[in-house]
Amino acid sequence: MAISSSNAALSGSKKRKRIAADEAARKPKSKPKDLPVITKAVILRPAPKSKKPVEPTSDEDEEEDEDEDMESASEDDEDDEDEDDLASRQAEMLRLEEDIVSAKTATARTKGLNSLLEQLEDESEEIAIMTAVGLCRTFCRLMNRGQLVRHKEHSPEQLKMVKEAKEAYINYLNSLGGMLEGGEGTSLKLAMRVLKEESIHMKPPEGYYFPFLTYGVVIKHLLLSDSPDLVTVFATEYIYEFSDLRLEFFKAIPTVSKEVPLSNTRYSENLFNILYNLKDLPSTSEELTDLNLYISAPTKKKHPLFQIAAHQRYFQETWLAFLSRPLPSKQRDILTILPKRIIPYFPNPRLLMDYLTDTYNTGGVIALLALQGLFNLMMSHNLDYPNFFPKLYALLDRDLMHVKYRSRFFRLLELFLNSSHLPAVLVASFIKRMARLCLAAPPSAIVTVIPFTYNLMRLHPTCTFMLHRVLGKEVDSKSLLTGGYADPFNEDEVDPLKTGALESSLWELETLQSHYHPNVATLAKILSEQFTKQQYSLEDFLDHSYTSMLEAEMTKKITRDPVVEYIVPKKILSEEEKKDDDALLAPAQNMLLDLWDFE
Repeated sequence: MAISSSNAALSGSKKRKRIAADEAARKPKSKPKDLPVITKAVILRPAPKSKKPVEPTSDEDEEEDEDEDMESASEDDEDDEDEDDLASRQAEMLRLEEDIVSAKTATARTKGLNSLLEQLEDESEEIAIMTAVGLCRTFCRLMNRGQLVRHKEHSPEQLKMVKEAKEAYINYLNSLGGMLEGGEGTSLKLAMRVLKEESIHMKPPEGYYFPFLTYGVVIKHLLLSDSPDLVTVFATEYIYEFSDLRLEFFKAIPTVSKEVPLSNTRYSENLFNILYNLKDLPSTSEELTDLNLYISAPTKKKHPLFQIAAHQRYFQETWLAFLSRPLPSKQRDILTILPKRIIPYFPNPRLLMDYLTDTYNTGGVIALLALQGLFNLMMSHNLDYPNFFPKLYALLDRDLMHVKYRSRFFRLLELFLNSSHLPAVLVASFIKRMARLCLAAPPSAIVTVIPFTYNLMRLHPTCTFMLHRVLGKEVDSKSLLTGGYADPFNEDEVDPLKTGALESSLWELETLQSHYHPNVATLAKILSEQFTKQQYSLEDFLDHSYTSMLEAEMTKKITRDPVVEYIVPKKILSEEEKKDDDALLAPAQNMLLDLWDFE
């Protein structure tokens, strides 16, 4: 609500001041439609708290109550003085606005504008916001009257007025930028308001005009803001909502990023928050026919706003500008959305090759996430990555069986090893490495490795020798008794072609047949039976966890009652062990027999 500068509002009582101000506000002076106004919430302080009457019980209490009443009365007087001062400052500002708009000389207009710009530096937040709103209203009125655009019929004095008004307008935008960096929410609405007015009143007679420079100032200072909430408001209410603001945002980021030092992490984090939550980008030209625009639509049908190639090109340039900035804390999030929300909208995904290869070479979980994007480039865009399988083999470590991205890795690993043209030595190394990791892996990971191993052996029959490895006669049984069996598999070898896995055996998987979890033990026995099944669907085993396996046991229907012995055996382990005539080693004495004795 605009408040007039009437004399009655300054000389009457407090009640008359408010009534006069409200009556004057109901009759605003002529100004463009829908201009920003100053509300009471901006210029007035909250009403003082009401005092609760308390019955005095003694003289001391009465004195304390009198002191409290005096203090509250003094506070009320201070609040009233602040309101009076604020109202007088506002009245003076409204008078300056009228003088600026109606000025006939450049000196008078510049003096009024500079006076308002100086008030933006006021220490009082209320006065600064009030002045920012007043300047917004002033410049909108000047734009509406065409007094910020040069014309041929202008006199030298008028040209000077336009020039100095533009300089003041630029200073005002920079001041709004400083308020944006401080997290002031009102400044965002004011900046977007003047941007819209500028697009309407400062465009050429026939054509489309977007205030790119003004928008760039807003974007730069907003991304430097220390208020994540203000950045979220800007993204949700403007960028995600209006297609033209989103496209111009993409166009501005490469230029703005060059002006901000790489060490400024606040800028990078704010930019990431906007890009990470950006969804529903147009993918076809048909989606650009009915756009929600912030300013009036261009008349030319070949405008970049209606070209899907332009949207994708600027989207690509924005992401490349962001990826060139160091932000290690967000690498996982970036690589998570890269395959489905970034690469499909890149007109030239090959530009991501350097980023993905550098990320993949770092190893660990980051390399796991970079693997899928790298695979897309290899399959669809002919990326030649040297030493790919050694790097892939290096990702098989103990941490792999415990990370939450395990299922994503095994999906990709199945694609990589699914070719029958791969050498059996290479596939055997992967099988042996996974079997070794199963010895210290959770059950949810083991149930993925076993069917995966089954499928690989069906595809590469040469690897089945690892299941039933029989030692030849040239092996000295005496040396086995004294020194034990040496597994030819070298788990420290980084080259999967030199590990010697094909000469080894999968004794690890046979050990899993005695696993404590009954589902794992049952599933491991499929490798000891005939391979009658063509293959297992790996998707049925990838998403298992402790929770899912426990729920499966708890909800399993029991068809028959379990058998329970009513006589407690004296020993759990039997002394008689089955003898194998073909075995080269004599059965070892079981040391647990003496421990499990209940007598």
